[in-house]
Amino acid sequence: MPQYGPKREDIILQPVSGKALPVYMGEVLRIIQVDGGQCVDFNAFNLHDYKEYLGVSNTRSYHGFRPKKGDIVWSVHSRNRPMYIILEMPETCFTDLLGGRCKAGNHYPEGFTPEGYGIHTNCQDTFAASIGEYDLTADDVHDSFNMWMNTEWDSTGQYWINRNTGRKGDYVDLLAMFDTLAVPIVCGSGDTGITSNYSFKPLQIQVFEKSAETEELVKSYEAKSGRGQRKLQHFKVKEIRTERGLKRNPNYVPEFVNFPIRTRRIQVELNEEEYAALQGLQKIGLAKDDGEALRYAFFRWYHRNHRPMPLSGKIRQS
Repeated sequence: MPQYGPKREDIILQPVSGKALPVYMGEVLRIIQVDGGQCVDFNAFNLHDYKEYLGVSNTRSYHGFRPKKGDIVWSVHSRNRPMYIILEMPETCFTDLLGGRCKAGNHYPEGFTPEGYGIHTNCQDTFAASIGEYDLTADDVHDSFNMWMNTEWDSTGQYWINRNTGRKGDYVDLLAMFDTLAVPIVCGSGDTGITSNYSFKPLQIQVFEKSAETEELVKSYEAKSGRGQRKLQHFKVKEIRTERGLKRNPNYVPEFVNFPIRTRRIQVELNEEEYAALQGLQKIGLAKDDGEALRYAFFRWYHRNHRPMPLSGKIRQS
């Protein structure tokens, strides 16, 4: 583990609260289990451009449903930038990129309605209250990177939550790749569900200043993983809308990438055995003609043998 700089923040998040706090490039955010067994929901934004935020689905596309120690937390697809590096994460911390976040409506069937028992605490509202300090709204809350959320799923898409396995003193360290607004919160549904073992517990949040070693880590990850990123100057439309309603811009002309698509025919010589294999692909319905069958066969071979796979596992080939 690299040497961090001095500790500059050390706060306790009481149930069911959260905090939006800047974590600058090269700094480390530490999230600590005070008593154990508490689910953590996490949002994050580019401190200088809130339209770039933590991309749950983008991170999932690189690392699967459970990011772990050594993986990258990415910003949204439109920017595709490494946002945090997971420097430390115990095996007891099950991460989850499926759950999104809980909301008040989840608890309506339990009677927690405005006219019933009142609104139940929930992650959507806790996030909104936390980021309001920076004039962000409830609409700016995004899907959460969940930590210590012990979820499982099966091949039919069914999804469920198991007992929280977090232990007292467990912690996660996130290295900021650029200036961010980090928003850790205490999950708001753990008292009526197994998410936090039917009770709310506090969390401890610390921030460590950058050091020479963490700065070098940022540079190394940026060199390895930063090539595919996009910044505001790459966008045709750069201004953020201030009006809620949408109106068509009659002067706008879209610029689609590589449009129109141009194709050309390439002659490929096959022996009798290879051509028979192409015919076989057509017979089982995988292609309509020789050209389509050849493309199918080539790219199946390419994906299996040469394409770098972003996920830790392998894509199942039919």
